[in-house]
Amino acid sequence: MTPHPTTQTRPHQEKRASNRLLNIREFEAGATQLRSMPRVLFLELTENCNLSCPMCRAAGPYDRSKNMSQEIFDRVVADLFPAAEIVDLRGWGESTILKTFPQAVDRTIEAGCRIRLVTNLTVPNEALWRRLVRHHALILVSFDAARADTFATLRRGAKLAVVLRNLEVMVDEARRSGVPVDTIRLNVVVQPQAIPELPDIVRIAADLGLSHIQLNPLTVAEESPDHLSRHRPPLARALRDATQVAAERGVTIQLDAALDESWADQTHAAKRCTHPWMYCYINYRGQVGFCDHLIGSPASGYLLGDLTTTSFQDIWNGAAYQRLRAEHVHWEQQLSARFEECNWCYRNRYVDVDDRTYPPYGEHVVRLTTATCPAVGAHDVPASAPQGRRLLPMLPLDRRTKRLGGTSAG
Repeated sequence: MTPHPTTQTRPHQEKRASNRLLNIREFEAGATQLRSMPRVLFLELTENCNLSCPMCRAAGPYDRSKNMSQEIFDRVVADLFPAAEIVDLRGWGESTILKTFPQAVDRTIEAGCRIRLVTNLTVPNEALWRRLVRHHALILVSFDAARADTFATLRRGAKLAVVLRNLEVMVDEARRSGVPVDTIRLNVVVQPQAIPELPDIVRIAADLGLSHIQLNPLTVAEESPDHLSRHRPPLARALRDATQVAAERGVTIQLDAALDESWADQTHAAKRCTHPWMYCYINYRGQVGFCDHLIGSPASGYLLGDLTTTSFQDIWNGAAYQRLRAEHVHWEQQLSARFEECNWCYRNRYVDVDDRTYPPYGEHVVRLTTATCPAVGAHDVPASAPQGRRLLPMLPLDRRTKRLGGTSAG
């Protein structure tokens, strides 16, 4: 059995442990200037992608200038890896298409960090997938449909058979190495074209030997015909069918966010975001952000600094980051236009990886069960919202969760 990374003698282990405790204390205290360092890094090794998914981007030629330079990567390794616990090697692109990706994996493992990866899993590199699994990487595989034709439409450029073969390889390696199979999960962006296929996605997961699926809503303007609010009845039926299959086959379905704004469970969404204190996103240019949900060209307005012109410490405790933290401390009062997108999360987003960095948020992991499945009427469609804006239900302040604090990580 391959030892879990946290059970090994790792580089910087004591530094990470002390940083973790300090970081949690500063988060709970609502500190705006930090002595602790970020514990989860998102490194955008490239903005290039080998697919052209309609929900994400148009097709374009491979552009070497959109790959992170070795100089920036080396600087991040030297400055940030010693305190980092999890390093997510992706951004608004597909990192695994890079010839240098295996070297980035090696550097991350050597530094004692746990790798996380969201991937389209289309690269036929068995040795790479097995190595990631052996080292307990947290792997989320984009998997939006169960039928080959739907998959090819939604994941344009991908072949379902290739993805399935790579999944078989990873599950096989997990069994050979004694690695928990729940480190490999299907990550589903729920889209109208594939709503009827949700139960079959669960069946595929079970057939492969996977135990977890994570669901996320497609993000489009409310007036779009693809907005999930326009598909509530069929979505509710598909979720109930998927839940039944999951119960029969031993698969856990996790909701990373509400699939429709009107279905949001505010008991679990309304909690202070950990990202301004615990996370850091660095794009291929060396620009710094705070959230893995706000990446790529569409979210360039949420960048807070540039490593090519400024030291990380000056960014991490600079005016923009301190303002970000101050606004998140008082999130109930709504964040300003500078961080407007965060308001949606406070009404709709549950837990993705947050419970690994702040264990008390484990109670906010939302699993789809017969009790949590939505029930809607056939004509339950919301009023329209301004173009380009999501429809955001207001959150009554008396529905907020209990006060943060008092519990530290183990």
